Amino acid sequence: MSHAEIVSRRLWSDWFFERVSLPPALFGALLATGLVALLAALAVVTGAFDRLAVRNLAWWQSRDGRIAVLVSLLAGTLPTALRLHEIGTRRNLDALASANLWPGAPPAALRRATSGSARAAIAWGIFGALQIPVIAFTVDRDPGLYFTARYWWLGPIWTWIVGMLVAFVGGILTYRVITDSRKFALLARSLPPVDLLDREAFLPFARQGLRSAVPGVIFVTFFALNLGDAGFQFASWYIMVAVLVQNAAVLILPMRGVHERLRAAKHDELARVNAAIRGEPGALSGSPLGKRDRLALADLLAWRAFVEAVPEWPIDISTLSRSVLYVVIPLLGWVGAALVQHVLDAALG
Repeated sequence: MSHAEIVSRRLWSDWFFERVSLPPALFGALLATGLVALLAALAVVTGAFDRLAVRNLAWWQSRDGRIAVLVSLLAGTLPTALRLHEIGTRRNLDALASANLWPGAPPAALRRATSGSARAAIAWGIFGALQIPVIAFTVDRDPGLYFTARYWWLGPIWTWIVGMLVAFVGGILTYRVITDSRKFALLARSLPPVDLLDREAFLPFARQGLRSAVPGVIFVTFFALNLGDAGFQFASWYIMVAVLVQNAAVLILPMRGVHERLRAAKHDELARVNAAIRGEPGALSGSPLGKRDRLALADLLAWRAFVEAVPEWPIDISTLSRSVLYVVIPLLGWVGAALVQHVLDAALG
């Protein structure tokens, strides 16, 4: 049995998508479109459009209407993000298993890497759903408002119901991301001494860190559309700080152990080559150059320069470029939200 075959093949979302038989992105797009269409139909039936027209507001200009649309879009995005995260995690685990980085039997963390606790996931989902009333109270801080009929029109009702479902899935996704990041951290710490000439084998750790940070970036990008609303300032900072802390953790956790191994390998190899330059006998024992005869001083100096230039983080240019792109996306969203608000203020003023 190969190393790749012992990685757990069953994912939490497999049973659902085996029955739906749709690509995750298409399923998410159809779900979001269906929810927005249902919201529009209910707005016509309940007279929500007329309610806003009396106030000379379009649906998107209404805070409650805008949030109702955003949670509908997130309702399609987060299940897709969960599925893609699980698929990507499995691919990264397969790549690590196929690389045969561990001599002998693979570590137990690799064999159980796609497993998890259903109870813990549900608990995280419930915790996520409970964030909806917390965020709502940071926006509308008058407790009596929630007991008035004027508050409970289609927009808020839709946001509370669909929003809690979105937050529930978001909690499960957060659990999945954190759990998988910790598994990769365990795998990294269990690595034997690494080969500086084969850094490509460690790229799955970097890809996992980047993949783990993507859902948080997506959520912040969606939520950034509310930054123009003064009532959302505290909620925006609350969510942004929480997401940034989580993203920093899940981005670094999978790579930190490999970083420590690469740094130690560089330190040891530089010590060996420096000893060889000083002429110490047997200095290159354990070095990739150890079996080579008659190495000139120029060869040793060139090898030392190469080792010094080896990056200490398991990340390549393409992965780093994607990281920068994902960081730029929410920044553009925040700038765009501010510009849209400025244009609306100017138009309505």
